[in-house]
Amino acid sequence: DLPELGRRDVRSRGAGAGIWTAVQFVAKRVFDTIVALLLLVVMSPLIALVALAVWVTSPGPVIYSSTRIGLGGRRFGCLKFRTMRKDADQLLAQLEEQNEASGAVFKMQRDPRVTLIGRWLRSSGLDEVPQLINVVLGQMSLVGPRPLPLRDCALLAPNAWRRHSVLPGISGPWQLAPDRHVDEALLSKLDLAYVDGWSLWIDIRVMGSTIWYAITRLLTTDSELAAGGGS
Repeated sequence: DLPELGRRDVRSRGAGAGIWTAVQFVAKRVFDTIVALLLLVVMSPLIALVALAVWVTSPGPVIYSSTRIGLGGRRFGCLKFRTMRKDADQLLAQLEEQNEASGAVFKMQRDPRVTLIGRWLRSSGLDEVPQLINVVLGQMSLVGPRPLPLRDCALLAPNAWRRHSVLPGISGPWQLAPDRHVDEALLSKLDLAYVDGWSLWIDIRVMGSTIWYAITRLLTTDSELAAGGGS
């Protein structure tokens, strides 16, 4: 749950209205919903193929729902294509000492819990496509602070809870940082800078950069797999 200080700080802001005007908040929601619905329709063949690949290559559900902290400190199920073994959450405690990030973030370059198809999905960013459903449901935005797992949220500094004054995003300033293995200080700085300086133009720029990054990673990953297969 939210630390008491963070709970007061976030909820006293009126679930986002204290950070952005009502017009800004509504404009962002309308933009997010329209774009998310369009993307779900356009990407439906790819979504079906990825779902089939996950189902065929490893036992377990195709979609993984991870409990995250969202707007106003409320919990919700953040959807992703499953990229890990079924018992990944149970194995996390055993891997804490191998965490390659500092503070309230857990990252491993070669996480043994990740499946073969999962590595490709993560590298390309396709694992997060189901979060478009979270956007349509009003639980997430296309761009915003990342919704952190409960384990990471429990380690956040009290002043970092302002990041929950807005909807969390599929993409955002943290994901686009040059070094994606960021520490808690940089994570908080990027998230709060986005919250304080938001504009629709910033969202469009971030989404454009995210799409370009995903395409680049997809092509790079395919090349690496082809090279590995020929050796």
